[in-house]
Amino acid sequence: MTDIRARYYDGRSARAQEVTLRFDATGHLEILGDERRPRYPLQALKISARVGDTPRSIAFPDGGKCETVDNDAVDAVLAARGEQPYARLMHRLESVWPYIALLFVLTLGVVWGIVNYGVPEIARRAAFSMPVSADRALARNTLKVLDGHIFAPSEIDTERQRALKTQFDDMVRSVDSRYRFRLAMRSSAVAGANAFALPDGTIVVTDALVDLAQRDEELLAVLAHEIGHVVHRHALRGILQNSAVALLVAFALGDVLSVTSLAAALPTLMVEAKFSRDFEREADQYALEFLRARRIPLHHGSAILKRLAARGGNLPTGLEYLSSHPGIEERSRRFTEAR
Repeated sequence: MTDIRARYYDGRSARAQEVTLRFDATGHLEILGDERRPRYPLQALKISARVGDTPRSIAFPDGGKCETVDNDAVDAVLAARGEQPYARLMHRLESVWPYIALLFVLTLGVVWGIVNYGVPEIARRAAFSMPVSADRALARNTLKVLDGHIFAPSEIDTERQRALKTQFDDMVRSVDSRYRFRLAMRSSAVAGANAFALPDGTIVVTDALVDLAQRDEELLAVLAHEIGHVVHRHALRGILQNSAVALLVAFALGDVLSVTSLAAALPTLMVEAKFSRDFEREADQYALEFLRARRIPLHHGSAILKRLAARGGNLPTGLEYLSSHPGIEERSRRFTEAR
């Protein structure tokens, strides 16, 4: 027989009673205390898994429960009956520091693999399985809102606008016809020299960027980069990837609204910035291939990037991991070193 000291709760009140649990050779549990209680077969009990040396509970079919800190005795009873071998293995693993370190490293490796390869690939497949109408839904009314707050009509000469739009139309003639590509030129005191793509194929270019470019080939490089964002469906993939990261954080922390979730804010920001940098590299590669196909010297892509960096500045060294774009040196090398 095995006797175990425990505290008994009858399930009807919060009052605890000191009792002795006795497991006999037939596999039954008897509760010894001030009151006589029924015997229970071991199979009818719900015994919680061992977590270190914290108290574990034994629940009875009638709603009662016992708590005990004599984990070794409970383990001995379960081992004798061939019960919970998996739980015993987990306790052994969590009690040996080399195993803990190994499991920690393995966990980090699995998480790293999921974030770096699993999430982006699943998001890419999911995005490309969706109809283009999903991209149009994302962009709906976006430019209208921006026109009401950030942008004003372009002040570039009408003939110059027409010439740029003609070149743009020529660029997209052979691109995926499901997208309704159009060039939208705007002036903005806030956006500065800039260009960006809406998921539906609208490419917005500011007057300041047109003024900054010294040759049309530089503008074509920027436009090709923005077209790359559209055809690679970066907006939709970004939403899917960032949502997946948010779910992983929620799964890891249990309560995303708790204060502890603040501890994940910086890593989550860094992961999302990393995704954005990967998209920028993919769009740069699209622009590089476009210039190469048109036999446009690749240094034009590098020239406009460096001029934009000179005007807008760079992140201080060490903060690149928080940036949504790769460093200008890396991006310009992609154009100057490509063959």
